[in-house]
Amino acid sequence: MSDTQLFSGHAVGMATGSTLHDVAALAGVSPRTVSRVVNEEGGFGESTRLRVLDAIDKVGYRPNLLARALITRRTGTIGLVVPDMTDPFFAELAEGVQAAARASRRTMFIASHGEEVSALEDILNSLASFSVDGVIVFTPQGDLATVTRHAERGLRVVVVDVEIEAHNLSSIVSTITIGAEMAVAHLVATGRRRLAMISNVDSATSLLPPRRETGFRHGLQAAGQPFDPRRIARQAPTIEGGRAAMESLLESCPDVDGVFAYNDIMAIGALQALVTARRRVPEDVALVGFDDIGICAALVPALTTIRMDRVRIGREAVALLDRLLLDASGLQPVVKLDVELVVRAST
Repeated sequence: MSDTQLFSGHAVGMATGSTLHDVAALAGVSPRTVSRVVNEEGGFGESTRLRVLDAIDKVGYRPNLLARALITRRTGTIGLVVPDMTDPFFAELAEGVQAAARASRRTMFIASHGEEVSALEDILNSLASFSVDGVIVFTPQGDLATVTRHAERGLRVVVVDVEIEAHNLSSIVSTITIGAEMAVAHLVATGRRRLAMISNVDSATSLLPPRRETGFRHGLQAAGQPFDPRRIARQAPTIEGGRAAMESLLESCPDVDGVFAYNDIMAIGALQALVTARRRVPEDVALVGFDDIGICAALVPALTTIRMDRVRIGREAVALLDRLLLDASGLQPVVKLDVELVVRAST
């Protein structure tokens, strides 16, 4: 957490007996200089900053963040709101956001909404009550009304994977549709001609265009292959959902020889179903996932997938939030990040 304190004199750090004067004496500077360093006000050299930070660590000084917040209206905290904390993709992305937050001496709160708009409303109300500096959000079902309403009240919000530019709002998006096209092109390049897709059942009701499904169709069209709606099986984006979707495809389209999955979690379920059905991967059915979560390389066979750089997403989202905090009145351009095909043994 950012160590901050605006008051000079005998301000005492929370939960310790050390004071700002203790830090100043050890660092050989004035109490006002210590205040400038911890509040990042400028007016000091890099060697002074490092000396003060080292003294803070040595004496265990923990300034009163609430006192600082009353004056600066900043608490050194940000929120991250995701659909599902059990999904490794979001857990790994949270690590990227947290690393970027730590680099700017902030603390991160995290919560999940389970794709429920009402839950997002409750979470944003709670985060706002804690006076977080801003929030990074994956919106449920592409809903923007809730985040827009909170932004109008003054909350800075960065939305991930939905394009928006407005007062206090901006977004960071990955080229998901292009990634799906890349997956299809790769399957075709390996000689697959009877392709199918395992998709998220929520795609049918989302306010967003189903970008992975759109990319799947575009990829088929580019390869000169017809689109058959029976070759898309939709289930919950879980291992169980992926397994059920693959079982459904094997029953309705037994000739399938290439499968593109909505995410890596569903691809793992599909792999289980293929093994149970005695279909060899990739000899009988090639399989491509999406996200490149950490376990992909450890699967047997290792999973070919579309990589989204979660560390960069986190870093760029925090940087974009910083820009909103500095200039909320100006529109911040949408940040777009490319995805990458990672070829492994499953294709």
